[in-house]
Order: sequence, then structure tokens, then C-alpha cells
Amino acid sequence: MASTSALELSTSQLGIVRGGANPPGTVEECNRLLQKNHETYHMFFREIAGMNHISHSLLTCLALGAGPQELRDRYEDEAVGQRPMPPVDGELVEKLDDAATFLQTMHVKAQYNTFLRFFERKVAEKGYKAVVQEYVFAGTEVAERMFSSMFDGLYHPLIHLGLGIEFQLPGIIAEALAQAAANDDSDLHKLFGMCEAQAAAYDTSASAEENGNSKKAAAPPSLLQLVHAIRASDEVRTAPRWSDFGLKLRNGIVARAGDAFARIAGKVRVAADEAELQRRTAEMISTVAYMCGEAQFAGRKTKIDFFWMHSVTSSIFMSVFARQGDWISLRDRARLLEFKMRTDLAWYACSASPPLVGTFIANYSSPESDGWAWEDVFSAVTKQHDDGHAAKFIRALKNGEQAAKEYEQGPWADYFPMKGDMWLRLARMGHDTTKDMPIDLKWVRFVGYDEAWQRPDLMQGKKPQIPDAPSAAPVANGQTKEICV
Repeated sequence: MASTSALELSTSQLGIVRGGANPPGTVEECNRLLQKNHETYHMFFREIAGMNHISHSLLTCLALGAGPQELRDRYEDEAVGQRPMPPVDGELVEKLDDAATFLQTMHVKAQYNTFLRFFERKVAEKGYKAVVQEYVFAGTEVAERMFSSMFDGLYHPLIHLGLGIEFQLPGIIAEALAQAAANDDSDLHKLFGMCEAQAAAYDTSASAEENGNSKKAAAPPSLLQLVHAIRASDEVRTAPRWSDFGLKLRNGIVARAGDAFARIAGKVRVAADEAELQRRTAEMISTVAYMCGEAQFAGRKTKIDFFWMHSVTSSIFMSVFARQGDWISLRDRARLLEFKMRTDLAWYACSASPPLVGTFIANYSSPESDGWAWEDVFSAVTKQHDDGHAAKFIRALKNGEQAAKEYEQGPWADYFPMKGDMWLRLARMGHDTTKDMPIDLKWVRFVGYDEAWQRPDLMQGKKPQIPDAPSAAPVANGQTKEICV
């Protein structure tokens, strides 16, 4: 069990994006609930694609100004569906220092608590910065697999690690490392390897061209241009199939179109330069936010893709990582952003690469929230029955507004599709389209497929008839659909 201090918030570290001041007793209640979750519940509430989001919801709502009762309510929203913590394999804990044993044990969810005990010890002995360096950024075989695994499971280990660093909670960081180690394997590491090889080939070609003609290197393609390139590739666009269900990344993109995808995603390059890291981070946030609002379906209610939503909720933590220059090298931070953008492209492709219309966000209007300011959205979302996704989405959008503001006009304007009040409009859209909805109907899954929009609740004028359930996972043809992660 982690020491209480490893999960004890400091009032000086309550988030890089905040709403109003918290009522008295909120921080203490958040500490209690974080500790309770840490000791009681498994990180995975089912065997495939089922993540425990309790700490995400608590910390995000805390940052947005929630009070003690709201935190208790958000805890209970998720607690009903969780599994008890699995047992620790005491003998295995002592062997995980061996790289071969560690690698052989990865991706086994039953070993989450064993990995957690291992990383808690490491963090207590060395401090979390040294442990993250060793197990994520060291370049060893173990670190490289862990680096890739941060993006698996729909970015959840990355989100967890980012929260731990943002709020300075070593216990959350130990959980994040254990989650990455025990997480599902969707072959992302294979896809990243293809992208890295293609990027190296592009770099070699560009270097030879520069040496031959002494021309200044061209600006890299924008992430939005690469999104359009994915859509323009028949091989990539048609690789995932509706019948792949929740395995569209592994069975669709990686297995059927890995090389074609890598030829596009390999063009994602972030120079080891602090100014470029800051700008490209903001560009990434602007692009994934734009994707979420602009892929809609004529004749259906407005809805945001569940998987792309995670591209946004994880984006705020790239701002967090970008600020860790005192202990994470510039090259490692740039590489982290490269992998993030490649994962964003992969999830765009998984949802059938639909067109991005370009008018939905700027024209969004709803009598429920027209005239609202950010503070109104923050206050409303922390009171909603949810698993934390809506609050994370909205807080990440506010971070995006702040990060992208200086680039939305001027020489880089074309790289930033979100402009001005589009950030607040999209936040309102995120709230309006999820409020008072059963958790499994708050988002649409795989937005580019016609089948995704056939739900009765998405028909204009219809109301949802499906009762809320604790994230039950329907199964078809033996494959779990990723209903909630």
C-alpha cells in the first residue's frame, strides 16, 4: 500500500487550468477518495478496454472548482462498476528488476497490483523523476515498450502519468507506470516502429537534398494536412472495418495498412527546439479539438466521437510534459509529442477518416448554453453524473485556448483550425451533448461509419430509451466492443 503522503495534494499544485476556488475541505476529501480508490479498486474494471477513471474525474473536477459533495458524487458514479484490487504476487515483485521477466509479464492485467507494488517501492527509493526516466525515457528495451504503452488503452496511462506530474502525486505516477505495464497490447509499438523507420528515411532524404542544393528545409506539414492525407489514402481509410468492433486499431490499421499509415504519420517530426515544441503542442491540441466538433452526420443530433475525445483529454498533459525541461530532455519531450500526434492520426483512421466539415463549431448554438462563459461550463460539468470524460474534455479545451491563442493569427495561422471563441463553443457542445445522458450514450463511437449513427437516441427529436448501466461490454463474434475505456 502506498504511503498517504504519496497521494496527498498540496494546495500549491492544484492544476495548470483551474476554475473557481474550491470550498473548504475539498482538498482533504479529494485526498481521502484518491487513497480509497488506490487501495480498493483494480485499474481495469474488465479484461478488455475497461479503465478505472476515478482519479481522473476527482482531480479534474477538483481543478474546475468542485466541492466535497460533488467529488463524492463523482466517485460514486464510477465506484459501482469497479473490480476489487487483484492480489500481489510477492515472488514476482522481487523479479521484475530483470528486464526479461518484466517484458514477459507486461500486458497481463492480473499483475497490475504486482506492478504497482514494484513501482511504489521504486518511487519511494529513488523519487518519481528517476523512476520515470528509467522506465519511460532511458531507451532500453523495457523503456521503449513502456514508452509505447503509454499511448495504448486510448492514452490512459499517458493521462494518468500526466495527472500525477501535474498534481505532484507520486502515488498516481506509480499507478500510471503499473497501468502501462499491465495494459492491453494493440500492437501500437509495432506501428510506432514503422513510423520511426519511415521518419528516419525521410530525415536522410531531406538531409541529402539540403546538402545538394543548400536550400532551407521546408516547414513540416501541419497535423491537419496529415489528417487530410489519411483520408485521401484509400489503403488507410478502408483498412479498419465496422466488423472489427473495438479492435480497429490492431486488426485494421496495424495489420492491414501499417506501412501505408507510416508513410504518412512518419512525416510527423518535432525539432528539438523549445519554441517549436510549444508551438507544435498547441497545434496538436487545436487540430484534435477541431476534429471532435467537425465530424457530424446530416440528419442526426450533434455528437462527439468517443475515441477522438480522448485525443483531446490527453492533450492537456502534453502541455504538462512540455514544461518538465528541468528533468525530461528536450528530445524526449519532442518525441513524446511525435508519438502523441501519430496516435491521434491512428484514431482518426480507426473512425473511418470522415470529412471535417469546417462549420459546425463556429456556428454552434444551443438555448441551453448560449451566453455561457467558461466558469458556467466548469460549474455545470462538475455536477453532472459522469465518469470524468466530459470534465476532462472541457478542461483540456480551456488549456488549448490558452496554448494556441498566440498562433491563431500570423504565419502559422493555417496550422491552427480552432480560432477565437470556437474553443468555448466546442466546450459548450461537449457539455450540451452529454448532459443528463446515460454514460454509454454521451458520445458516438467510430464517427465515420454510418452504423455508428443508427442509434435511436441520435435521431432528431428522439430521446434515449436505453437505461444507464455500469459500463457493460456487449460482445459480438467473440470480440469486445470498446464501449467505455
